[in-house]
Amino acid sequence: MAYRCRKRWRTWGCNLAGKIAVKFYGLMRRRLQTAAVEIAGDDLTIMTLLRLAEDKTGQSFLDELLDKDKGLLTGTIILVNGENIRLGQGLQTRVKAGDSVALFSPAGGG
Repeated sequence: MAYRCRKRWRTWGCNLAGKIAVKFYGLMRRRLQTAAVEIAGDDLTIMTLLRLAEDKTGQSFLDELLDKDKGLLTGTIILVNGENIRLGQGLQTRVKAGDSVALFSPAGGG
């Protein structure tokens, strides 16, 4: 079941003991029709977490974030506790229980 914090999005500091919060923003949120999911786990890579979140939502979304070589698409933003993973270990960044991961797909337009 999708996790929906009852607080406003700016105060989503909900305590998720033993779980990792994965929050969707922008067009992803609209398409998936959920704001967030919670994933039970500890010491997972971002790539593993993304696959688990995709399974949990029951909808494919990795193609919106990753290129064919499984690298981040230009414009994809993934934040772990507010820190951009591009500034660290990328998709190999490790997350633990209680962490919050925000997903922003590249902006569309024309």
